[in-house]
Amino acid sequence: MEARLEPPPRTRGHRWYAAAYDIVNWWAEARLFARYRPWIAGEASGRVLEIGAGTGANFPYYRAAALLVATEPDPFMLRRARARARRLGRMVRFCQCPAEALPFADASFDAVVSTLVLCTVADPARALAEVRRVLKPSGTFRFIEHVRADGFVGAVQDFVTPVWRWVGAGCHPNRRTATSIRAAGFEIITCEEHPLPLTPLIIGLAQPQPSPVNR
Repeated sequence: MEARLEPPPRTRGHRWYAAAYDIVNWWAEARLFARYRPWIAGEASGRVLEIGAGTGANFPYYRAAALLVATEPDPFMLRRARARARRLGRMVRFCQCPAEALPFADASFDAVVSTLVLCTVADPARALAEVRRVLKPSGTFRFIEHVRADGFVGAVQDFVTPVWRWVGAGCHPNRRTATSIRAAGFEIITCEEHPLPLTPLIIGLAQPQPSPVNR
C-alpha cells in the first residue's frame, strides 16, 4: 500500500539497471546485507525516512516505524519499490526526489536510513546536510555504505571509478563517506567495518551534533 506525497518530477532514470539490480545483488543480499538490515532498518522507530530506497530492499525489515516515508529519484527504481510495498502490504509514503532536495520540514523525522545511497548521490555534502536538517536533534542517521579502502585497494577503486560509475548508474566506489558524515555535523556513535575485496562497507549509527550557540 502507498500514499504518494507529490507528483514525481521528470527524471530519466536507469531502466535496465533497475531491472537487474536485485538479480545482480542477490548473493550479497543473502550473505551480507540481510545480516545488517534488521539492525539498520528494523530498529528505526517513530517517523522514519529512507533516502534512496531503490527497489525497496529494506521494506521487509521495518518493524518499529510508526510512519515510513521513502524517497527515490529514479522512476524505474521507484516503480519497483512501490510494487514491493504492495506485495508486502506495507504502508509507505513515496516521494520522487533526490536526497539533496528533501521536501520535508526541519526536524520532522526520528530516524533517517541510507543503505548504499551516498556512493551515488550527485552531492554527498548537500545530501547529508538535508539529512541533518530533517532529523530531530535526538534522531539517528542509520547507514550501510561502501567506502574507499586504504592503500593499493583504494588506488584500484580510484582507477575503476569512471567505468564503475557508467555501469553502476553513477555509483562511486571510492568515496570517504565516514569523513563526509562527520563533516556534515554528525557524531558517529557506532560503526562496524566489513572488509570486502574491492568495496569495504561501513555499517553504523550517527546523531546530529548540537549546533554551536551564537554568542
